[in-house]
Amino acid sequence: MAKRRKSLADQVPTEIFWSIFNKLSFIDLIQAKAVCSSWNLAAEEFVTKMPWLMLPSKKEVEEGGGAFVNNNGYNGFFNLCENRVYNLKTTPMEFRESCCIGSSNGWLVFLEHKAVPFLFNPFKQIKIHLPSVDYLLGLKKMARNEDGEYELDYLKKNQRFFFKVCGKQQVRECFIQKAILSGKPDCNENFGVVLLCNNREEIAYHQRGYNSWTVIDVSHPPYQDIICYKNHIYALSNNNSIEVWDLGGRDYVGRIVKKSDIVLPCPDKSHTKGNSLRGFGTSKFYLVESCDDLLLIVRFIGDYVDLDGTLLTEWDLLTETCTQPKICPYRTCFFHVYKLDFDELKWVEVESLNDRALFLGGNQSVSVSVQSFPNCETNSIYFTDDCWEKMEEDYNYGGHDMGIYNIKDESFKPIYEFSSDKIQPPPCWIIPSSMLESQLGQCVASLPGCN
Repeated sequence: MAKRRKSLADQVPTEIFWSIFNKLSFIDLIQAKAVCSSWNLAAEEFVTKMPWLMLPSKKEVEEGGGAFVNNNGYNGFFNLCENRVYNLKTTPMEFRESCCIGSSNGWLVFLEHKAVPFLFNPFKQIKIHLPSVDYLLGLKKMARNEDGEYELDYLKKNQRFFFKVCGKQQVRECFIQKAILSGKPDCNENFGVVLLCNNREEIAYHQRGYNSWTVIDVSHPPYQDIICYKNHIYALSNNNSIEVWDLGGRDYVGRIVKKSDIVLPCPDKSHTKGNSLRGFGTSKFYLVESCDDLLLIVRFIGDYVDLDGTLLTEWDLLTETCTQPKICPYRTCFFHVYKLDFDELKWVEVESLNDRALFLGGNQSVSVSVQSFPNCETNSIYFTDDCWEKMEEDYNYGGHDMGIYNIKDESFKPIYEFSSDKIQPPPCWIIPSSMLESQLGQCVASLPGCN
């Protein structure tokens, strides 16, 4: 059989079309993928290296008036590199009828109304079903009505709870606060899924090829954040301890082996600042790996924040002259960044991230280099709203708390703006695994018990 003759496109030297692709827009890359097989593979590398912000339909958000938000679906992708939104012609059923519970390695994790989670890759349109979590969550019934609201019947700590009407974010608040991956499903890796669930009290793990979930033996619940790297789970608890489990090791009864358990004091700066602002808001904590450092991010969120940034109490919203309370949504006020000193076992403040940017929210917390992305800002934190407990409190806001925080001058900038503060479902980062170049290998080796 005669060999297929190479096209002119196939004969272009690799280094030349790579330099060209590096300057193309997303639409141009999609068109380039159709030229030939070699261009398709090369362009795919560039398409999946872009950071994306998944957005709900702008029309549904701005015309809905905060009503029937549980039927809203993700409908667009904001490309940070081009500062442009790409809208879908039709909203996939997965985006509208299911609750997003996580984003990791370029994959989204959803929970269907019958307590069956699944992975979904929006770039490749691949769906992977996972085992049911009804037993794990104590669910007896989980049904979704035509308005997108849930009816829940479940057991928790030997108590039975029943909710006739429950929103998507309430489902996330109660059951699964974060879902992340321990590998890359699209690379045929032996991946796993990790859940922070049941009011942050439990961590569960599912290994590909198995039909069940394993509840990990934990010591310091509840937990603020979880990350997964090099086949290890890292969990940050409310008392600032860090627990580490080796997913590759099991004990004699099949339990996942804990490799490290470190209790660390809360950084003095954040402790003092938190005490001075007590009664005005809450703090959230994130764990991030960045250039072989383990970072702690403290995010202070004011309960009621005026347009000029003034922190208020609930009593400040009421005046003698107004019959309706003043509307002041919760908002992020500042961040503190620390790295772990492995020798002294204490948190040390970080004044600059240099050429890195952090992406925080309902996704796995990550750090990326911005050198290849001209519109991404260095030394900044890109954040989205993950206050599940507050999102359903008011018809006027929820899902709105997102932006870009500059660590050097402590300033905020918007990422993408809606005319409404009721943004449902809340925007969510999709950070493809190919962007996560910095490794945690030395961190793993430095933590006690991880050699």
